[in-house]
Amino acid sequence: MAPPMTPHGYKRDGTVGTFHEVLDYTVLEWEEGHALIEMPVQSKHRNRGSSIHGGVIAALIDIAGDMAGIWTPDGERKTVTINLNVNFIAGTSADVVHVRGTRTHATKNTLFSNAEIFEPDTGKLLANGQGLYKLLRPGTELAPGISPAKETARWRL
Repeated sequence: MAPPMTPHGYKRDGTVGTFHEVLDYTVLEWEEGHALIEMPVQSKHRNRGSSIHGGVIAALIDIAGDMAGIWTPDGERKTVTINLNVNFIAGTSADVVHVRGTRTHATKNTLFSNAEIFEPDTGKLLANGQGLYKLLRPGTELAPGISPAKETARWRL
């Protein structure tokens, strides 16, 4: 189950030592079909032109789109991204961005979501995108193709 929401949001479980930790986002809202996350923009998130790097924008759209569809009262479902489309609309020098994900459709095995990243103070749209995700079977702990032996060895390093 997700940790309780506070007025300042919360950090997701299981992100220590992962790319999620590099992004350092906070979940502000998370309910069935909807997610809103906030990321303070740090220098490591910027490109050489001082705007947010496109890879960071794509990752945030992927995460928010995924989160919009994986919430359940019993805890989050596991997924893998099948397809991700990102439309880069505007650059920004903002210090904080918000990303809103909305589930648009789900079947037994797939999830479709839209997401948008924007400046919270001005509402300026920076990018939007669509994601398609494979819903993994309940109880699946590792992504397809990951060997449990290799995963255990990785964490021993």
